[in-house]
Amino acid sequence: MPLSHLTLVVPDLLWADPDLRREATRELPLPALGWLLGRGQARAQAQSASACLAELFAAPADLPVARALARADGLAADDGHWLCADPVHLRVEQDYLLLADARMFALNQAEADALVATLNSHFGQDGLCFYAPTPNRWYLRLDAASAAEFTPLAEAAAQNIDFHLPRGERASYWRHMLNELQMLLFNHPVNEAREQAGAPVINSVWPWGQGDAALRAPAAQLWADSPLPLALAAQAGARAASAPAQLDAAWLAAQSGEALIWLDTLSGVLRYQDGYGWRQRLQALEADYFAPLAQALKTGQLGRLTLRSPGEAGFCAQLGAAERWKFWRGARTLAELT
Repeated sequence: MPLSHLTLVVPDLLWADPDLRREATRELPLPALGWLLGRGQARAQAQSASACLAELFAAPADLPVARALARADGLAADDGHWLCADPVHLRVEQDYLLLADARMFALNQAEADALVATLNSHFGQDGLCFYAPTPNRWYLRLDAASAAEFTPLAEAAAQNIDFHLPRGERASYWRHMLNELQMLLFNHPVNEAREQAGAPVINSVWPWGQGDAALRAPAAQLWADSPLPLALAAQAGARAASAPAQLDAAWLAAQSGEALIWLDTLSGVLRYQDGYGWRQRLQALEADYFAPLAQALKTGQLGRLTLRSPGEAGFCAQLGAAERWKFWRGARTLAELT
């Protein structure tokens, strides 16, 4: 059976500010994407990437994926309560703290190990145990449930953390713990060395992803270029693999049924206002994904395509066999979308 329906999710295809959007797409030829947007009559659908993932997998809004991610990173995470506790850099911005995640700094394993060792030495007596199986993905095991609510890291990145701090019954405990942790890391030798080298210091962690939930896979097969959707797919029992570098007729012909591809390549560059990086990556998507998909729709190799772009200026476009014949629907540029 051929590939009947492919859902392609690309967060942050649109800059929310119309002026920035026009500037970012100036003299940026995207004929295949323009064809898909025009024929698919793209419609506004404002939704965060985390909310989109939660919808796709019928998951709670706080994305209970810490245990699955920890297992994927090689930790024995069957017992206890687990949180992601990813390293972050907090920067003073006017009268608030702005969060930068690991997309904005490099951290090696030796640095991560040293920082986590200090955290465990200090917080171990409280039943907290930190793990750093990779430099950029850390975890926290708890003896008891957190009794708090947390914001997924992707939602807090490049944002004022005041709007995303822990909430709920034990919110005050977690806010106090994070303050204590930040003071502990302030003069850490790793951070002193990073500061001397001109690198962002690791002055906090971001807890999120707690809990366990039965998830529903949005498709039998899922491909993604980031760990989070892959972990959710594994938790839901779907087949999951790394997204291909590019699509072509042979790859499409080898697939069948319904499938979903999640590409997170634009999120970091847009959130951190990197217009040049966004243009470069969008041009790569045009060549590697949008052009092959447009061709597959025109030839009938692909039965149906849903293109979703969650974000502050999110949208959704749907194309089936009939849309390829609707030549009166002209191409639409990203700057023209509202």
